[in-house]
Amino acid sequence: MRDRLTGPKLVQILLVLGILSGAFWLRTCADGHDTTVLEKENVDFCDISHESCLQSLEGLQAEARLHAEHLAAEQPFRLEVRFSDPQVQVTRSVLEGESMYMGTLPAQLEQGEPGLWRGQALVGACTEARMIWAWVLDVEQGEESRRLKFLFEVRR
Repeated sequence: MRDRLTGPKLVQILLVLGILSGAFWLRTCADGHDTTVLEKENVDFCDISHESCLQSLEGLQAEARLHAEHLAAEQPFRLEVRFSDPQVQVTRSVLEGESMYMGTLPAQLEQGEPGLWRGQALVGACTEARMIWAWVLDVEQGEESRRLKFLFEVRR
């Protein structure tokens, strides 16, 4: 049996089409700001790929920096962290997905001069256009263990 396209059916179709078009436009075109995921959530975000970031934790200061000509997935980059106490030992250094679970990737570090640790790492490719990664450091200062986390963003 053939149904005819009546006025009320046409209005329903146009209404659904308008809602879908509006949602598509808001999702793709309305976001004119080029901000990170964490900036949109009003989180204090110091991106170590653009600047040195300083963290203080119970009297220990750590300044971290990421060095890369062009930061991209599956491309090696250099990491560097300097501690206020030259006796600090890094016991674990890994990269973890912050905005999406991506597992844990090693970030091998070696001590240069006292208090300065350098190494190299890379991150995996992600389906997102912008991915926030965390460089997680477990350190020992005397008998105390501490964990530091430095964030950075990788774009496709």
